[in-house]
This record gives sequence, structure tokens and C-alpha cells, in this order.
Amino acid sequence: MTPQTGSDWRALFAPATPERAATTVSLRLVRRGGEPFLILPREPALAARALALYPAQTLKARAAKTALLLALRCGLARGLETTTLALDAADPFVRFLCETVGLSVSELRLAALAGNPRAEGRRFVFLLFDAGGFPAAVVKAGNTDAARRLLAHEEHFLRAAPPRTRGLPVVRGALHTARVQAFAMDFVRGHAPRAEDLRPLVALLNDWLSRAGPVPLRDTAAWQRLVAASGQSPLPSAVSALADLRVRPTLAHGDCAPWNVKVWRGEWTLLDWERGELAGVPGWDWLHFVLQPALLVRRESVPALLARLEATMASEAFGAYSRQAGFAGRERALALALVCYINCVIRPADGAETMRALEPAAAERWT
Repeated sequence: MTPQTGSDWRALFAPATPERAATTVSLRLVRRGGEPFLILPREPALAARALALYPAQTLKARAAKTALLLALRCGLARGLETTTLALDAADPFVRFLCETVGLSVSELRLAALAGNPRAEGRRFVFLLFDAGGFPAAVVKAGNTDAARRLLAHEEHFLRAAPPRTRGLPVVRGALHTARVQAFAMDFVRGHAPRAEDLRPLVALLNDWLSRAGPVPLRDTAAWQRLVAASGQSPLPSAVSALADLRVRPTLAHGDCAPWNVKVWRGEWTLLDWERGELAGVPGWDWLHFVLQPALLVRRESVPALLARLEATMASEAFGAYSRQAGFAGRERALALALVCYINCVIRPADGAETMRALEPAAAERWT
């Protein structure tokens, strides 16, 4: 078993030894809740570009990001905590980082975004710069057993997805060692979309519907996980009754939310596919994209969440999609199934109390 040291980003790197010379990199450290959150280069220009790693959503977070960006551009960030990292050229992870951007250890410049320390399987996202100091590649890495499982799933999904599928990043390479598991992708430029900007997402979701015939919902892996996770607590009858519903399976993200999207020149690329599935449940990504900002960013009440989901399901676009996917007339039961899935299977670290309250309220209102 891998030691559970995932809260320490330094543990991804082999420790320097007196026997081998190491390149020392000076970095700035931004903490959130006392935990390392952003690891930035000392060079202000590179540090400012590295903020592209952080898709701030709340007004407070966006204001803090803007203030930090201005401080970096104006040379006023000297008060940030500093740290150093010794990079051993013999370390396989360091070699992987260097090979990804074609630079030597002495030329390597990096930044990192630390994942949620409360989430199982914490991962770290490294941004690598090219020789000109511009973002060139992203490496996702982790070293706990849970992190390894998530990284392996995401890498496998991205490699297995049909070639030229719209909205997916491309894997450049991977590393699997006793110390760390990682894979690299091209850096995706762009910004997070607005939560209400749904038209490009609708186009993607329609593209992702399977061209093959419909299958019973019970045959999808997500449905089987939901049934298994419900255990001794029976699912609402309206949800159980969906098992035989024949739908067109879809490429599914599983954590579809604005902060997992980059928009560049009108094109959407979705990131963080650790819950990705080649044959998922249609409709769930759309509803998840609507639900998550309302739940986690705007902190809406249960009645407001119900109203927002109902408005989405009543829209002309969602109705057209539901007919294409095969669940027309069962939209509310499918939405309730998603709420059950989030509570039983995903079990999120944030917003859990509201999600648990949403389930009985939705069951009472929609069944």
C-alpha cells in the first residue's frame, strides 16, 4: 500500500541527498485555510500567468485572485510566503516534468494548484512553462491509493474516448512509479464559462449521445453503482422504476461544472475527467452543471435549488435533449436519481448537508 502522504505536495518529489547535486527552485506559497493552495514561481510574470490554474468562482475568490494578480504585476507580492524545492535530475517525476516540456532541470519552471485537502484522493495540478515562460503543459499527480485510482481512471478514460471527440483534452504522457502517479496534457487556454451560458454545453451533450441503440438504464455502470450504494436504504420508487427505461447512453463527465471548463474562442474543453464514463446516464451532466454553482457558489436554499432544476427541465432545449436521449416524460425522476447518486456514491466534501436535505424534498415534490 502507498503511504497516505497526499496532503504534502513535496512528497511527490524524491528527497535530495548529499550524494547527488540538486537544482533549487524558489517558489511563492499561497495558503487557504492554513493549507498550501497555490505554489507559484518567484518571477512575477510567470506567477501571474500561473493564476490561470485557479478558476475562482465566488465574488470573494474572484476579488482575491484579482488582487493577487495586480500585486504580482505591480511587484507588490514580496510579502507572500516563500519556500524552496530541490529538484533531483535523477528523480523519475522530475525527469517526467522536464521531458513533458523538453527542458533541462535547470530550465524547468513550474507552478501548482493543490486539490481539496478534505477530498478523498487529493491530487495536485502542475503547470509547466516553456522556454519563453508561457504555460505549455499541465501534469496531474498524486501519491495516495485513492489519488492513484482517480488518476488511473481519468488517464484511461481520456485514452479510450473516441478520437477527435469535442471537448476533451489529449493525454501527452504518463508516469507510474512507487512514489507518484501522474499524466500530462497540453495546457488549455481560456476562462471558465458563466453558469447560465448553456448553449455550448448543450451542443456538446448532444454530440456525446451514443449513435448506437438505446439500452436499459440498469445496464449503465453509474446506475449499478447507485443501486449498490443505496444499500439498506431503498431508492425512491420513482427512481427504482427507471431501471428498465431505455436511454441512449452518453459520454459523461460526472463532475460537470463551470470551474471544470475552459472556454477559448467559443470552444469548450472540459477538464478533470476522474469520473468520466464512455456510457453514462444522459441528462445528469446538464443538471449537475446547473446544480453545482447554485449549491456551492451561490449557496441557494433547498426550495431555490428545486425551482432552478425545475426551470431547467421545463426549458425547450432540455425537452428536445430528453426526447433525443430517450427519457422524455421522466425528467424529474432522472433528476431525483442524480441527487440520490450524489448523496450515495459521490458523497461530496462540500455542500453535503444541503444535498442530503434536497433528496427528501425532491422526492416529496417530484413523486
